[in-house]
Amino acid sequence: MAEMPKIVCIGAGSAVFGLSNLATIIRSERLRGSEIVLVDINAAGLETMTRLAQLMNESWDAQMKIWSTTERQEALPGADFVVVSVQVGPREDVWELDWQIPLRYGVRQPYAENSGPGAFAHTARNTPLILAIARDMERLCPDAWFLNFTNPMIRLTWVVERYTTIKVVGLCHQLYWAYAMAGAVLADRWGLVYPDDFHVHTNYDNAASLFNGIVQAVPRMDIKAAGLNHFSWVCDIRDKETGDDLYPLLRERWLKHFRRDFEPLSREVFEIFGLMPTAGDAHMCEYLQWTHDPVKKPWEKYHLTPQNWDGNRQRRADRWAQTHAFINGERPVDELKLAISEGVDQIVEAIIFNDNAYHQQLNLPNHGLIPNLPDDAIVEVPGLISGMGIRGLNMPPLPEGIAELCRRELALSSITVDACVNGDHQLALQALLLDPMINDVDTARAILDDFLATFAEHLPQFA
Repeated sequence: MAEMPKIVCIGAGSAVFGLSNLATIIRSERLRGSEIVLVDINAAGLETMTRLAQLMNESWDAQMKIWSTTERQEALPGADFVVVSVQVGPREDVWELDWQIPLRYGVRQPYAENSGPGAFAHTARNTPLILAIARDMERLCPDAWFLNFTNPMIRLTWVVERYTTIKVVGLCHQLYWAYAMAGAVLADRWGLVYPDDFHVHTNYDNAASLFNGIVQAVPRMDIKAAGLNHFSWVCDIRDKETGDDLYPLLRERWLKHFRRDFEPLSREVFEIFGLMPTAGDAHMCEYLQWTHDPVKKPWEKYHLTPQNWDGNRQRRADRWAQTHAFINGERPVDELKLAISEGVDQIVEAIIFNDNAYHQQLNLPNHGLIPNLPDDAIVEVPGLISGMGIRGLNMPPLPEGIAELCRRELALSSITVDACVNGDHQLALQALLLDPMINDVDTARAILDDFLATFAEHLPQFA
């Protein structure tokens, strides 16, 4: 019988985390008796989420040892897995500033999270905390896995890989957007029902429609993709029941017979570069230099709307309301047995019990997994999880045009990582000048100066 693991969840005082990942861990029959430690600097939120965790533990007879602390150094000794979902600064407020500050200087980003100048600020704020957690792990639990949920995924996972000895994997659910898109295009094959105006933009008002599109498509097809987080590409797509290769049909339907207003940027990139992008327009647009020109206004052509920060605030408020409803007995806690997450429970189970489990989306050091991308880069591929750990599957080379788009982002991300770890102003300026959204030196300097001044309290490395 395998010894039950100790799982430390840093950033657990968030209802967004607790209503998904935490529920999936506690409901796992195979992880009964594990130790879970919840960590957050927000004492009030942490107390609430601990109460919910204890409620799930008791209601589901999980027999887990669950406790919490605001001091991660108290939680980390002996940990087997450290799940990290953190943000430095008020999440929606600083993200909105990441978008607004470049706009002051004429740079209109479409999203401002994973690439574009806003992603530099996002990386810079979170790097000191991510690095501090990993360095604490080096002292207190050097053999533990660092499971990273914090964006920008490529860059922050790379911080841990490049600057520490800790094993790290980045986890994301964006591949489900590809299932929803393919499901909509191929709906008549299985009798699926999608609204006439269906799209996959990641906004609060679209969440229910998107989720419905995902759950219809996932049981019908299998997608294998490779590339970068939020910038990956469908390498293979098959009917789950028959094994039929669906790529020819998908290409024919989407490019010749489907709505031209359906994820139009993804459609055009698919047509030009030959592979279907997975992330949908709202995320893919961050990585491309064709989405921000103030004269052409391509955001109008491609219907690229900025992130809905008020919607995100409402989503967070809704999650807290749900959390309190569960704790107060106004909603049955068993509803959380249906929670969907990025698969922390499956990863832990597979390593502890040597499951040889397939996982469709892992962010890992490349080391040849995608042969025409840099060897040390963080790439996104499917993988196998077992007692040996987390191993990516070797994928075929990407078409050269797509590979070059990815290499450009990786070159930018590599310099950004070094700049944000070392507080190097010169490298920070270089990173902004390599960014696809910026085409002027003075603009880059002005944006950098504004970022460093506005977020100074969160950027000790640049002091």
